Amino acid sequence: MWRREAFGPPRLLLFGGTRGTGREVAGLARARDWEVVALARASAAFEPLTALGCTVVIGDALEPSHVHGMMRVHGRGAAVVCTLGGGPLGASADFQGVVNIVDGMVATGLRRLVLVSSLGAGDSRAFASERLLAAIGAVLEEKSRAEAHARAADLDLTILRPGGLLSTPATGDGALFEDPRVHGRIARADLAALIERCLDDRTTVGRTLSALDLTTLQAPEGVVHLHSVARAVSGASGPPDAPPWHPGQTPPHLTGPHHG
Repeated sequence: MWRREAFGPPRLLLFGGTRGTGREVAGLARARDWEVVALARASAAFEPLTALGCTVVIGDALEPSHVHGMMRVHGRGAAVVCTLGGGPLGASADFQGVVNIVDGMVATGLRRLVLVSSLGAGDSRAFASERLLAAIGAVLEEKSRAEAHARAADLDLTILRPGGLLSTPATGDGALFEDPRVHGRIARADLAALIERCLDDRTTVGRTLSALDLTTLQAPEGVVHLHSVARAVSGASGPPDAPPWHPGQTPPHLTGPHHG
């Protein structure tokens, strides 16, 4: 489990932080006064990250030496979040980028990884629509291979498989499911909030979870959610061994049925 250093705020190493979900994660982490170190290509629009107070390391996730070097210098006591996929790095980031991150963590002794994959990867592929497989089947295969590589490593791993990603404001209705048969969509901002909660909650280690908005959920009868952003209640204590929140903030208590 991720444990922060005895002194100073928690530290997050972020891959994919210059856009989409990754940038949302950076904003949430900095709002809690976490240290955020993001790897970004020189051509990427990383100014919003520096404006948030993030440290930006110029490099390429497809270059193992860049990833390993970042981890050696900045990794002590850090958790890792990977939201790589799509964008200028293309499909190669979906597998090789993840391989470089996982191998770098093993080489440098880092433990905690939240890996964002996709519905339609791994065992959820059997429940994906023909339309989805026709559109991004090759990408999903790369993500499946990346998931398998991450699972084979000795890491404190949580895999999140979001549904269709929306660039809309957060609804507060994001939720996590262990059942691979679910379908739906989720705003990137809500997905980022669920990533943050996974970092706080040691019970998500070793799990592969689908991330969807409850209002778009399509699922077999009886499917229950593990955690829901909408059901967070401020003022309650967090889960055991969760990294403490920044002074002046109250940690959310994650509720909802646990199963499996």
